[in-house]
Amino acid sequence: MKFKGLISATNIMILFLALLSLNFIASKLHWKFDFTEDHLYTLSEGSKKIIKAIDDEAVIKYFFSASNETLPVMIKNYGRRVEELLKEFAGCSPNLSVEVYDPRPDSDEEELAVKYGISGVQAGGGETFYMGAAVQYQDKTYKIPFFDPRKEVFLEYEIASLLAKLKDSGGKKILGILSGVTLSQPALPPGMNSGNNQEEWLFVNELEKVFQKKQLKKDIDEIPQDVSLLLVLHPKAISEKTEYAVEQYILNGGKAVVAVDPSAQSDPEQNSPYARYGMKKASSSDLKRIFEMLEIEYDPSKVVVDEDHATRVSTSAGTVQYPYWLSLDKESFNKDMVPVSQLNSMLLVETGFFKLKQDSGNSYVSLLNSSNRSGTINASMLGFGSAQGFDNYDKLNRSFSLSGIVKGKFKSVFRKKPEGSEYSAVHVDEAQEDNSVLLIADVDFLNNRYCLRKLSFFGQTILQPINQNITFLTNTLEFLSGSSELISIRSRGTFNRPFTRVEEMEKKAQAKWFNVEKNLTNKIQQLQQKLNEIQKAKTSDNQLILSREQQEEIDKFKIEQMEVKRKRREVRKNLRQDIERLGTVLTLLNMTVVPFILLLTGLYIYVRRSRGKAIF
Repeated sequence: MKFKGLISATNIMILFLALLSLNFIASKLHWKFDFTEDHLYTLSEGSKKIIKAIDDEAVIKYFFSASNETLPVMIKNYGRRVEELLKEFAGCSPNLSVEVYDPRPDSDEEELAVKYGISGVQAGGGETFYMGAAVQYQDKTYKIPFFDPRKEVFLEYEIASLLAKLKDSGGKKILGILSGVTLSQPALPPGMNSGNNQEEWLFVNELEKVFQKKQLKKDIDEIPQDVSLLLVLHPKAISEKTEYAVEQYILNGGKAVVAVDPSAQSDPEQNSPYARYGMKKASSSDLKRIFEMLEIEYDPSKVVVDEDHATRVSTSAGTVQYPYWLSLDKESFNKDMVPVSQLNSMLLVETGFFKLKQDSGNSYVSLLNSSNRSGTINASMLGFGSAQGFDNYDKLNRSFSLSGIVKGKFKSVFRKKPEGSEYSAVHVDEAQEDNSVLLIADVDFLNNRYCLRKLSFFGQTILQPINQNITFLTNTLEFLSGSSELISIRSRGTFNRPFTRVEEMEKKAQAKWFNVEKNLTNKIQQLQQKLNEIQKAKTSDNQLILSREQQEEIDKFKIEQMEVKRKRREVRKNLRQDIERLGTVLTLLNMTVVPFILLLTGLYIYVRRSRGKAIF
């Protein structure tokens, strides 16, 4: 018995030592298996191409306060994730190496971090921590002052774009912005208020990371020659001479992105007749002559309606699926086109559409598409955000192109420059070579409200994308300007995985009660009309007298109204129960399936051993 006990103790000791050895070996190995749908934790081919282009020694100096005990676990984990990714970058090239520093307070490492411009951030305990990187290449230094943990989806792009600068000797390309809406507020002396409460469009800040921005005047006569790429945004009431300048820029080989909107909620009309009633009317924009040159059909009065991509919107009638705001999914993107091949989430607000003319000699490739069950509605019938009348539109049951690239050897629609134009170059009737223009039928998608959320992080305001709207614009701008490597990185999949079954259940439930609510609304209108007729029959002393039949009809309607509302509450209750039931099932599966599999595996091994048979 003692001998058997000794053997058992020895076996336990051997097993313990084996586990220690296995853990030690595993800590030295960096094997990784990425089973995520979009391979979120694997370097993209674009990153590898950028790394291979580094032909001289480059050193990444990573500063992370790993020894700071006051850091939240989330920050520490993210810091290690950054370090692992940097080392993965370095492992792809013998010319790239990583040095890791822990800048403790009042240390040489902290002085070095400050020297390289790494930003210190206040932690919860009041201590400063660092999480940034600097790259030394030849006689230049490039830096990322702080790795934002709330932008993990852009981490690889952030590092790769830093490394891409090592070979970019020409500096940033100039992006000319010709906008019909005010994107940023002018700088004013301290204490002076402009009186304009419009918020700055923060997507411009993201573009400035890639391009050098040049703001152009709305009535410009000629696009400057140093503009590498032109962004025309919501050109409402554009003058003929400015449209001529845009046309000549394109005919001379300039790359352009044109974003128009049939119903721009972010830029309501200032002198709308509805303003007196406290309602805002969305403005619209068009580039009639440019579209004629491109041989593109665009109707500035039509908005796409797509119930399959309806967005959940909170209204006075409750949360509804709003078919004029399109929440695009991965099926909406043209996977054959590089700039959008890996995108899967966008929000377009009351968007228009494009179509190439039938007799056109140009080519058109769509990037974004609505579903095959889409229709259109006149922008003036949207009801200023009303949730009523979702089915009052032209059900065309076809797909619409919401954005695309038109390519061809374009011809001018102007015989000469317009009167009053100060355009100085020679008029061009036809382009010498093929050129491409990107078209977008929405402007609201770039407004802060529809693409970003603001978060407070250790006293700093951090912007977190809620979809890939800005990514789409940056991808397409980089695509037109030739930066194809970065596109495959920026478009990494999102960490957000929507519950598609829950959303489908909500749509079905809404379909159940919406017709009931619509009938109720119609009855309210009929009653109001009858009451208006009764108002005309007032007595001489301005008293309103209702007949017995009229009072009974009103009482009957009120009872019917209560019954309809009760039915609607019942449907909503059933909806909540279905969603909660689905959540309960998922929770039980997560809690029981894996332990059950382990139990069956253990029983199988026990039975095989008890019978003296091999396990496998």
